[in-house]
Amino acid sequence: MADAGLPLTKTYPDGTPYRRMPEVENEIVNVAELAFEDFLERARITNRSHPDFIRPETLMHFLRRTRSDNNEQRFNALYRMVLRRLLLALPRSERVEGQVVIVDGAASDLEDIVRGRFVDLVTLDRAGGDRMDFYEVHFDEAVAKLRMRPAKQIRARTRRTEVLEGDPESGELPEYVERAAGSFDEPDDAFLFDPIFRKRLLEEIDRLKPEQKEVITMLLANIQTHSDDPTVPTISRAIGRDAKTVWNRRRDAIRALRKALRLGEDK
Repeated sequence: MADAGLPLTKTYPDGTPYRRMPEVENEIVNVAELAFEDFLERARITNRSHPDFIRPETLMHFLRRTRSDNNEQRFNALYRMVLRRLLLALPRSERVEGQVVIVDGAASDLEDIVRGRFVDLVTLDRAGGDRMDFYEVHFDEAVAKLRMRPAKQIRARTRRTEVLEGDPESGELPEYVERAAGSFDEPDDAFLFDPIFRKRLLEEIDRLKPEQKEVITMLLANIQTHSDDPTVPTISRAIGRDAKTVWNRRRDAIRALRKALRLGEDK
């Protein structure tokens, strides 16, 4: 199962080329010496601490290499392994409680959408190109990016089924309804709470402007931006600024973080 480990061709907006992690490059060279059946046996291992575990980036590399050997049997075998890693990178849609299997409808919907999009990407990638290069760089992050938009849409759809109750005195609607109606420019902040990005996220938060870092830090502590209830702790009260100012700082911070993490570049 020889492989040359060809360099990736896609680049970031600043011109920096995509590069695999050194450990992935080394693994590609090492497992290329295996017979294909032995490779598949190791690919079935999903415990990352197992000494024979093969990284998903490496599996993705060999899956993409099958587009040049026209071996459908090899492609199908590798595709099943990669799809399994994809599903493992998504929130679990089922859990067992006693004798009962509980299905999370939102997670199940997300799984279906992401799997469908991934299948489409693989199909297009079979024809060539660099659209899936990032899956060889950081597989889990690529999957996280793939699920962000549908996850946001599913949350919005779930919210639309809730009763829209306003404040009995002011008549104002809840904050999320105001955002949906366009009163706020809502930043795409799902990545803030995704464990896949946590390590890099914390490093980038330290580089934010002090006033932005202050807001994001409290947001990560689950403190809401503002509330009409004087007993509820809010970011607005903590920093002595009105809700609009807090929202603007939050928006600018999230935009800066998304740019630093290069989110939105790979769909």
